[in-house]
Amino acid sequence: MLSNQLHTAEQQALRGHLTYYPATQQKLHSHPIVLVHGWGVNSEIWQDLPQVLSDFADVYTLDLPGVAGTKTLESYSEQSLVDWLHKEIPEPCYLIGLSLGGMLCRAFAAQFPENVVGLVTISTNLKFVADSEYSHAMPMSDFELFSAMWDDSPKACLNRFFGLQAQGDQFQRQLIKQLRKLNSDVDPDAGQAMLALLADFDATGQIDQITCPSLSIFGGQDCLVPVAAAQQLSPKHKTLILETASHLPHLSCQAQVVEAIRSFMNDPKYQLDKQQVAQSFGRAAATYDSAAQIQKWSGEQLIDGLNRSKTPQSILDLGCGTGWHSCLLKKQFPQAQVTGVDFSSEMLEYANAHQVVSGINWLCSDAEDLALEDSSQDLVFSNFALQWCNNPSPSLQEIFRLLKGEGQFHFAVPGPKTLWELREVWSSIDKDVHINRFFSMTQWQTALEEAGFSHIELTSTNKVEKHSTVKDLLMNLKTVGATNHNSGKTRHLTGKNHIKRLYDGYQTFQTAQGTYPVTWDIISGYAVK
Repeated sequence: MLSNQLHTAEQQALRGHLTYYPATQQKLHSHPIVLVHGWGVNSEIWQDLPQVLSDFADVYTLDLPGVAGTKTLESYSEQSLVDWLHKEIPEPCYLIGLSLGGMLCRAFAAQFPENVVGLVTISTNLKFVADSEYSHAMPMSDFELFSAMWDDSPKACLNRFFGLQAQGDQFQRQLIKQLRKLNSDVDPDAGQAMLALLADFDATGQIDQITCPSLSIFGGQDCLVPVAAAQQLSPKHKTLILETASHLPHLSCQAQVVEAIRSFMNDPKYQLDKQQVAQSFGRAAATYDSAAQIQKWSGEQLIDGLNRSKTPQSILDLGCGTGWHSCLLKKQFPQAQVTGVDFSSEMLEYANAHQVVSGINWLCSDAEDLALEDSSQDLVFSNFALQWCNNPSPSLQEIFRLLKGEGQFHFAVPGPKTLWELREVWSSIDKDVHINRFFSMTQWQTALEEAGFSHIELTSTNKVEKHSTVKDLLMNLKTVGATNHNSGKTRHLTGKNHIKRLYDGYQTFQTAQGTYPVTWDIISGYAVK
């Protein structure tokens, strides 16, 4: 869907070389995002992308020298612009660059690796103009005609450029109309100097000097940066090709671009160690039910929402833990064969020994590789379990495989704002990943659709738990086994000094009643095979 222009008078008043969009909700990332536009446009080219990204991080847009009233430079060499960026960019940060902006961001990341946490380029080539050694770019003859048009009439040249940026896009006509409403405000001499820079820019040797994580997004219909340019990057640079987009995929495919950026920002240093997760829950088996009040509430809400007009004969409780909800399901549908599945054998041993409801089967199995037959289940129920998968797609594909035709899937998982208070305090102490990452509602929607589900319904609810002390809060998380088990965690960062700083930092959230809140962002879902 084509993104809308959302520039308020207040945001326009902030304009200048650097515009700040503070995180609108609880920050999920401590490092800001900086957006750098391309040639012939200013920061208006991002349209509402800064606002959308500010859902989970602080965002800055940067207008290059000679654009939107920003002072021009005497020299527009690659080095002079990199030096200019070094003075202007908040550090460290995530950099997102469009076309020429992406080329400059790459050059900056190569020279100042300590200042760039991650790099995203959109429609960015290693060379903008082709030569005898690099053919996946604009032919020199076309570029020379374009440059001559700028010398003759910058306005006519920009109109031509708007058409080229939109050419071939699924929303071509709407894009052109949208682009022509922009106030590009480019100094003619600066525009010519940056065209000359585009002609000379060569990042073929520079690209391997970039050490930070990198994502490159391309439009499959782009006539300015051929999609073949994606194949010229080394495998260490992630690539995403949006087949229906042209040069501005952040406008015509904004949802996909935003999710790609969010996932990219969540990836570094973060990979769940599932063996450690299973062991942690095993240790918590005996104490789990006494502490898991949010989890119990969530599961009971799911059960209350089940379709009473249907009488499933086979029910799978995926991630059953101690079997609490397996028993409720068996009582609700006594005629059904209920199977409780968990990847912690200790949890299942506890369930088998302590749950008094008979007729439930217990199976130790991973959600991504379930030892059950195809089309064997009428209903799959999963409460606070699928967040322990690094990627939701494999488990959703398994669930789809197990369900019979018209079979129902009901689930609940923590959403991205879960434990935001704890995440914010940790982010002020160090840069490590202390709180597990949780997928957004949009990510679950996309994964469910890709797995083949239909009639998808997703809702989000916030529940706040209050604890008498910060220590009690942390102990509650440990008691239910919900501690951080990503394989990139730096082990020494939880010493006494760090814990004291955590306790001190959490005082900010103490309520008037002297309690300490922690938020659970609960995504509940329903889907049909």
